[in-house]
Amino acid sequence: MMLNRRNALCAIAAIAGASVIAIAQAQAGKVDAVAALLPKAIQDAGVLRIAVPDVGKPLAYKDGADLKGMDPDLANAVADVLGLKAEVSLIPFAAALTGLQANKYDISYGEFYVTAERLKVADFVTSWQDYSSFLVTKAKGYKPTALADICGHVVGAMAGSAELETLNTAAKACTEAATVSAFPSISNAVLALNSGRVDGVLINRGGAQESIHMDNGLDATGEIGGGPTATAVARTENSEQLLAALKAAYDELIRNGEYAKILEKNDTAYGAAKEAVIYTQDSTPPKYGF
Repeated sequence: MMLNRRNALCAIAAIAGASVIAIAQAQAGKVDAVAALLPKAIQDAGVLRIAVPDVGKPLAYKDGADLKGMDPDLANAVADVLGLKAEVSLIPFAAALTGLQANKYDISYGEFYVTAERLKVADFVTSWQDYSSFLVTKAKGYKPTALADICGHVVGAMAGSAELETLNTAAKACTEAATVSAFPSISNAVLALNSGRVDGVLINRGGAQESIHMDNGLDATGEIGGGPTATAVARTENSEQLLAALKAAYDELIRNGEYAKILEKNDTAYGAAKEAVIYTQDSTPPKYGF
């Protein structure tokens, strides 16, 4: 039964992809063949409820009253292709999956690594690629390049992130104890780093890059893990159709060049994906280098 469901999703997405290519639109905007894949409830509502975790530049950040970054740009572009109004909520990263489970949102950004644990509560459509680095202060002289280098140090990561899980797992293997701290946002973690409360922070490469742009006293070391990251989708009676529609929307944005423009604008082109891939509870998660 699960295998048949997966095949059905792939078939729907493949048909949608063929229809989208035939349309060959030159710019972003509603694509009828993609919008038709949406569940009727969302089509009738005309709104896509989108959670965007507050993870900072270049992914999501407030600039005055405006929400900017790669995630809100992609969220609005996806909603355009689907012919929907984007109803965007800025939330803490740790609240994203619980918000989906509570049916507060239809989808959530946040560059989720697709793990077996997360697949228990949500479905995913990959949309980007990333790896993690240690953000450190140049003055301290601590330059970790591997997870074993956290032993004997105080390190941190964002609450609910794959980086935090990775640090907690690595700490268990230390002979000299490592202390791992969780922070509600990257900005909180950087404040802790600059105040000396932690020796290093494990964050996504883009976040490290942006932090260094803002503070030349910081540095990034190591390439930890990495692989496809995804948009999370609420697991409801509508999720099968919404997954197919979201994949088709991403593939259309990749095909028509809007995806590349958004990544270039936000200095995140290093993580460009070639196509979107659906993962459901019966899928085998991608392999990551943690």
